[in-house]
Amino acid sequence: MSNTQAPADRPSIITFGDGNSEHLSRLATSTPKPAFSGAWTTVELQPDVFVPQRFTVGVVVQSPGDRIHFKLLDDFKKFECLYHDQFPQKSVRELLAYAEEALRHAVQSKTDIPEIVFGTHCLTLALPSYTSGDDRESTVERLFHEIVVMAPSVKRKVNEFEFIDTPMARQLVNQKLKEIAKMDFEKIVPSEGQGLLIDYEGIKHFLDLNILTAGACGSVTSAAYKSAQTVEINLLKSSRDLTTYSRVNKMDNIGLFLLLPKADLMEPKEYKKIEEIIEEHEWKLERDGFRVVSMAAPSELAQEIFDWAQPTI
Repeated sequence: MSNTQAPADRPSIITFGDGNSEHLSRLATSTPKPAFSGAWTTVELQPDVFVPQRFTVGVVVQSPGDRIHFKLLDDFKKFECLYHDQFPQKSVRELLAYAEEALRHAVQSKTDIPEIVFGTHCLTLALPSYTSGDDRESTVERLFHEIVVMAPSVKRKVNEFEFIDTPMARQLVNQKLKEIAKMDFEKIVPSEGQGLLIDYEGIKHFLDLNILTAGACGSVTSAAYKSAQTVEINLLKSSRDLTTYSRVNKMDNIGLFLLLPKADLMEPKEYKKIEEIIEEHEWKLERDGFRVVSMAAPSELAQEIFDWAQPTI
């Protein structure tokens, strides 16, 4: 009687019973989705239209259906080293100022990346690609520092800047407002949630505001970001929702309260841009009857809110 053996080089076949499959299913975990995902592209500068030499001078990101978010180069010393007098910093500064104006217009009009067109051959956008990250702010900062080699090398500060989003800004301000307003707090902040759901002609709409009294509506909004574009987007969203609520409910007393970043933790140029954005929007909003207040300390901002809201309770 002979024993027949399978060839040694025959692959082993592993089978799983129902018990093993169930065990593996219990161990399996779903891959978490990124908080931000969308498209990204670079802003390309060609100093001389007759010479095919380009430099990446900015980054643009966008999630589907949302506004673009961008960061542009704001220091041009490296161009001076490369071109000397042939292409001075002044020329680069003028082109980048034009690029910023065009991109800010795209932010306000919610233009999609493929539809953005610069009116000069010196500036173009590369073909967009997929990207993802924790949020738009961190994603555009990461891409900018990885891609834009013409940016100056900046040493990280001991007290590194950390942005504060609007929900966190409201928590910080509400803590101080409770101490100031005491029993009147709930008459100023009806719900510590993020926004209100209103019913208009049988249809429910979400509006992102958190201050509401008998005669006034308002919103605490974060401006504590390094990017002026993030601040501008927050301003646009908050002012739009406040305008809508005030018109629907026929209110004339409207307040927008901005929590500013700490200036000593930012580069002066970045902080100046944020100040300029806020000043521009503040002037426009005040023409529409808004009360606009911006401060870096939550306690000071809370006191301003209480003084403004108390007469309308």
